[in-house]
Amino acid sequence: MATEQKSPPVQPAHPNDFARGLAGVVAGRTAISSLDGDLRYRGYSIESLASGGDFEEVAFLLLHGELPSQAEHAAFSKRVHASAGSGLPVATMETASSGMHAVIDALRGLAESCPKASPMDALRTGVSMLGQVELDHIPGTREALLAQGERLIGQVPALLAAWMDLSAGRSIDPWPDGSIAKALLQRLTGRTPSAAHVAAFGTTLVLYAEHEFNASTFAARTVVSTGSDMHSGITAAIGALKGPLHGGANEQVLEQLCAIGSADRAEAWVTEQLAAKRVVMGFGHRVYKDGDVRAKLLGKMCRDMVRGTAAESLEDLADRVEQIMLDRKGLKPNLDWPAARIYHALGLPVRVFTPIFVVARMSGWTAHIIEQIGDNRLIRPMSIYCGSPSRDYSGLAHRE
Repeated sequence: MATEQKSPPVQPAHPNDFARGLAGVVAGRTAISSLDGDLRYRGYSIESLASGGDFEEVAFLLLHGELPSQAEHAAFSKRVHASAGSGLPVATMETASSGMHAVIDALRGLAESCPKASPMDALRTGVSMLGQVELDHIPGTREALLAQGERLIGQVPALLAAWMDLSAGRSIDPWPDGSIAKALLQRLTGRTPSAAHVAAFGTTLVLYAEHEFNASTFAARTVVSTGSDMHSGITAAIGALKGPLHGGANEQVLEQLCAIGSADRAEAWVTEQLAAKRVVMGFGHRVYKDGDVRAKLLGKMCRDMVRGTAAESLEDLADRVEQIMLDRKGLKPNLDWPAARIYHALGLPVRVFTPIFVVARMSGWTAHIIEQIGDNRLIRPMSIYCGSPSRDYSGLAHRE
């Protein structure tokens, strides 16, 4: 008879034997992406995917494990577009119609009472309500999880566009035809984008789509490791991505550049930040010590896209700050540094920069959630106690 495999006993840790922020700690295995030397999605280099693939192709790869055939790509794009067109769950139950109205009505009420609320909060709330509408209580089969993931990839960009309309007091425009990149860029700018702008925007979605066990992905995996549902995991991930040390950095990058104003003021500004021990957003990375390959790819695209336009002066400023940060701190840009400038050049408002990150990362998050559920063990690390030593309790009547 087979005996139960038990975990080895936990040995007491030395008071200083831990990794702050879990830096360098291997917390699990994944077949979705790797950062060993270079960034790869399911074995494919990020350079090849960013230059040759579109977001739908990459999302299919992350979810399903292989690149799609032409027929699979067309069918996947059609399913995602159908979900985006409604922005809410596909009508698979009798209550779906009333549920769709409930989500939109709730967002409308929030927009009327809190029009300046963060779009990140709106997405977090919207995804949570989508889970309630879909009655997503516990994880379903792999096929059901894949279907949920595909729907969310379409629903979330539509929710973002709907919130931007509602918070501005506008009626919600219909979802345009075309790819996620084209349709979302059109909805957020109110203009039909050029092919070059769609390509640049789509590249940012590909580059932001997945990045191994980052904070938001790990948050999502931790939630579903308890046996919870996909929407709960995604809701937690959005909350984690909101922070300025993770996804929110791309918004602060543009705010920094605007605060500096021109290249001749860069030296003084950086000096002031470093003297005050303030973080210069857009530089350094926990994993990439020799520079973020995604920043290199997007930085060149950004410079090419704005050549000969008024935005070229912003690139001159960015180049100057990059050189100063390299000389002073030995730090190179991460993806947020060029992404913020690309989004600015595309005419996107700063408050949607991080929500666009959510749109892209939805593909990676859902893939990780499905992987975690498929080979699950509760994620439960331990800590080193550093509080008061053992002491005796005395009742309230005996305490002055």
